[in-house]
Amino acid sequence: MIEKRGPNSWRVGFQTPVSDGRKWIRRTVTFPSGLSESEQRDRAELELARLKVDFADGAIVTDNPITVAEFARLWIDQHVRPNCSADTLKNYSYFLDSRILPALGEMQLQKLNPVVLNRFIVSLRSEPARTTAIPAADRVRAADRDRPAAPARVLSDRTVRHYYDTLSYMLEKAVQWEYLARNPMKKVDRPRVQKKRLKVLDDDQAVRLLRCLADEPSLPFRCAVLLALLCGLRLGEVGALRLQDINWADCSIDVSRALHQTPATGAFYGPTKSAAGMRVVDLPPGMMALLEETRQLHLEAQRLLGDRWQENGLIVCSWDGKPLHKDTPSKWWREFADRHGFEGVRFHDLRHSHATILFANNLDAVAIATRMGHASADTTLRIYAHAVRRRDRESAQAMQALIDRAARPADDPDD
Repeated sequence: MIEKRGPNSWRVGFQTPVSDGRKWIRRTVTFPSGLSESEQRDRAELELARLKVDFADGAIVTDNPITVAEFARLWIDQHVRPNCSADTLKNYSYFLDSRILPALGEMQLQKLNPVVLNRFIVSLRSEPARTTAIPAADRVRAADRDRPAAPARVLSDRTVRHYYDTLSYMLEKAVQWEYLARNPMKKVDRPRVQKKRLKVLDDDQAVRLLRCLADEPSLPFRCAVLLALLCGLRLGEVGALRLQDINWADCSIDVSRALHQTPATGAFYGPTKSAAGMRVVDLPPGMMALLEETRQLHLEAQRLLGDRWQENGLIVCSWDGKPLHKDTPSKWWREFADRHGFEGVRFHDLRHSHATILFANNLDAVAIATRMGHASADTTLRIYAHAVRRRDRESAQAMQALIDRAARPADDPDD
């Protein structure tokens, strides 16, 4: 806004968002009388640009500036809740409420700067991690045995990075909504995280797992494990899969939803992790046989239990057809893995094993990405670089075979 106020007086200004609406930031300037009106207007435009720079740099603040806590609530309500999954909402809310807002919530949003934010991120590295309280009886027994106290656990580098990303995403939205001129987190180094090596099963270990599973009496557990290992499904996708999602003629399953669970909402069915996660996965005959056995078990349970059977069509469910807690198959797997020598292998690692075995059997990255529900083959190649390197070693061996052939006489019968 540029407004002429008098013979040589001009008022310049612009509106900026605040917690309760928008507010004008204005400045009145006076120019020498010898300047023409067009020259004064040109100078007024320069003053308006200078006013915006001063405001962005913090030299000017509004009379009613929004705090970090106020903007965080705005960000959650107007962006995260309508656009993100319940799991993402739960995570962002936790990071904000646990440490970000207690440390920064009362500050004016416009006064956040890289020094303050870097100090906060550095302080997180010495913050204690959440631990489960030890029962009093166990504490007494430990004291009686004179065991040394375990060192206090601090937040991992990966967790500190989650706090960094939450702040960065929120402040980026503040820039987009014109609460800030620039994102101060861009001048704070993102915490580096040492990438963990995937613990996956190779072909021989997968065969041993299949043999161990054959003796397991729980059909839902066997289905859960094999849907992850043989089909590459995520834990939430396993929990949401129904018998009606199976195409019995084409031997395939339609993966179109996932089981989600948060403390605020409880269990509910929603979309898969991404749009690419909605996919059709072909099944091996052995998996189809297990699913047919599940279908027959449901019919028999319905006959025996009558009204107590809750027909949801869920493949992985409790004895009476009710849905399980999302993490229950993972807990089942943990007990099974420890019993049978698969220590350290998580339920999600069965999905990783699926992709690794496919790479080892020379399937191309595009086909594997489609089966895994990745948006692109680049994602698949990045996650499973170890499997690609294994194939690269096979490429080197193929080239060595050429060298070996060249070293033999031309009339060698083996050539």
